[in-house]
Amino acid sequence: MSAKTLITVEQFGNMHFSDTEDYELVGGELIPLSRGTYRHNNIRDLIGHLLWTYFQRNPIGESVGENDCRVSETKVRRPDLSIFLQERLRQIDLDTIPSPFAPDIAIEVLSPSEGVMETRGKVREYLGAGSSEVWLFDYSNGEVQVHTHQGIRVLQQGDLLETPVLPGFTVAVADFRMNI
Repeated sequence: MSAKTLITVEQFGNMHFSDTEDYELVGGELIPLSRGTYRHNNIRDLIGHLLWTYFQRNPIGESVGENDCRVSETKVRRPDLSIFLQERLRQIDLDTIPSPFAPDIAIEVLSPSEGVMETRGKVREYLGAGSSEVWLFDYSNGEVQVHTHQGIRVLQQGDLLETPVLPGFTVAVADFRMNI
C-alpha cells in the first residue's frame, strides 16, 4: 500500500492550468469539480452580467468567474463567481494562481448533486478566510441563501437581493429565472 502524495497550495498554483482546471485543492488532494449543467451555467452567467452592469456604474470592485482562491493553508476553492472590492483587488497579483484569500463575496450556484454538508463546509471556509458574504443560488428550491458572520437570510421569488457590501445593488430573486 502506498501513501498518497499531497501537494501544497504553492505547488497547486505552479501546476499547468490544464492539470488543475477541473479541480479544487482540499487537504493537499486534488478534488474533481462537477461540470455545470446548462441551467447552472445560465444562472451563473446571468448573475455575472448583473454584477458587471453594477460595477460599470459603481466602480468599487469587480466580479470574476471560476477564480481559484486560497481559503486555508491546505485548501483552494473555486467559487462560481467571486466579488473583490477595490481594497482587496489591489492586494492580488492578477497573474498568479490562486488568489491569496477568499473573495469579499463568494457566489455558488448549487447543483442538485451537491450535498448539504459539503456546501456548509464551503460556506464556513469562505467566511473563515475573509469573505463578508456567501451567496448560494439554490435553483432546485428557487431561493437564494445569503450567509454572513451574523447568520443566514433565505430569499425567495418575491424578495430582493440586496447587500451593504454593494451599496445600491438590488435585484429581484425572480429575475434570476431559477424556476425555468
